[in-house]
Amino acid sequence: MQLRMALRLILAAWALPVFCLPARAQAQEIRAPRVVTPPSMMIEAPDGLKTLFPQGFSPGLGFGLSFAQEQADGSMVLHTLTGRGPTLPGPMVPMAASGGGSQNPPAAPAAPAALATPAPSAPSASQAPSTIFILPDYNPSIVTLKLTGRTAEVIGQLPLRDEDGQPLRGLPPEPEAPGGQPEIPLDLALGRLGYDGRGLDPQGVAYDFKHGVYWLADNYRPALVSISPRDGRVLNMYAPGAGLEEYLGARRAGRGFMDVSVSPVGKVYTIMGGVLSVDGKPAIFSRIIELDPDTERVRQLPYPIDDETFADPAQVSTGEVVAFADKRLLVLEQGLDKQGRPRSLVYAVDLSRASNINYVHNEAGQPPEVLTDKVKLMKNIQLPVKTLVLDLHQAGFKEDTAESMALLSDGRTLAIMGGHGFGLEERIAGCAKDAQGKPALDPRSYRLEPGGTLGFDGQPTKASIRVAPTREAPRLWLVTLPKKVTEY
Repeated sequence: MQLRMALRLILAAWALPVFCLPARAQAQEIRAPRVVTPPSMMIEAPDGLKTLFPQGFSPGLGFGLSFAQEQADGSMVLHTLTGRGPTLPGPMVPMAASGGGSQNPPAAPAAPAALATPAPSAPSASQAPSTIFILPDYNPSIVTLKLTGRTAEVIGQLPLRDEDGQPLRGLPPEPEAPGGQPEIPLDLALGRLGYDGRGLDPQGVAYDFKHGVYWLADNYRPALVSISPRDGRVLNMYAPGAGLEEYLGARRAGRGFMDVSVSPVGKVYTIMGGVLSVDGKPAIFSRIIELDPDTERVRQLPYPIDDETFADPAQVSTGEVVAFADKRLLVLEQGLDKQGRPRSLVYAVDLSRASNINYVHNEAGQPPEVLTDKVKLMKNIQLPVKTLVLDLHQAGFKEDTAESMALLSDGRTLAIMGGHGFGLEERIAGCAKDAQGKPALDPRSYRLEPGGTLGFDGQPTKASIRVAPTREAPRLWLVTLPKKVTEY
């Protein structure tokens, strides 16, 4: 039942949170163990790319990372994901068009109950972002790593399957909520691909020892998905309108659930990959979702973005979460700071007094995201307490962004994965020039025109999207903090 914000969440001034943000959070040590993958994990390239990739694509890892257990010999068992397969950003696609050079998209197979999504609503925008799926039939997997000294070796792989035991694909389902931004799937020739009602974009994985299942964070719907460790089958799904608030389905493309973690008391946590919006105006906080698998009770907690560091809170990624104690999490915020530099900041977050905003709306039926003034927000919503634990780049991290994060058994060493690509990159051949005469290298600055050509700024171009090999490979970083995270 919806609660009225004005009646339930007005707080006394003494109860407002205090943000403890130390200027520097020094790390004692940072190192980069080598990630070792077996040759059997190389992925065969499609016919049109076999000359460029004669050995195939390198496996993508690091789409989520979690600590499972420490072995008797001191080695650490970690879980990660291969993601939805090799993809590239595509051009903007007119919503009324069927795309370039393709026939009508094939109908997606009917989804089992746990993977079913509500009927899509008509998009409000005239165009939507696209993604090029190089291997549309790619089957995502859970991958087990063994970390020993300076090496992290792949020791197991569990392909994901639907309820009927059929391999799952990484293609998106149709948009499932009003206001949700669709993602248009394209093939290498920029032809439209069909949606897949079973498709998953797994961006987080954690093993639940209490219930004997894996939990996945699906970026698409977004959803929390339980998986059988025996055969990789989907067991259950919590999605907007099916156990979770419908409003969560209004996420931007690529900003659904981005990680998952199981707390020591058995609660399952995930986080939105960024802020939600109301009538096109972005909020100033993200959302943490807490699920109790025993009772199926859901809480949603606001997570305020660091507006003192980042230039645009609406563009900040809140993509990684680690539940290290009851109602206590680590959260990774990433984006460009006010000097235009990439920043990756890890915060310890205390949720014990944070307001539950699950199904909370005002008298006009609007969610708390409508409060975009920080003072007004804090008068109506109690925010969690945040403490800066680590400035990742200051500690020596060499990547622009971190892809996933886990906390090891000592309680003070963070495992960070970066560079999770499949050994390929995108290039724009024959690119257009922007208003300043500079090459337009962002594929999303182009528009897909009839016949599969690319337009720019309303004009036809000779630009085309190409694929090129790179040396990018999954990388693992270990950062040891001065003290345990429970002491922050």
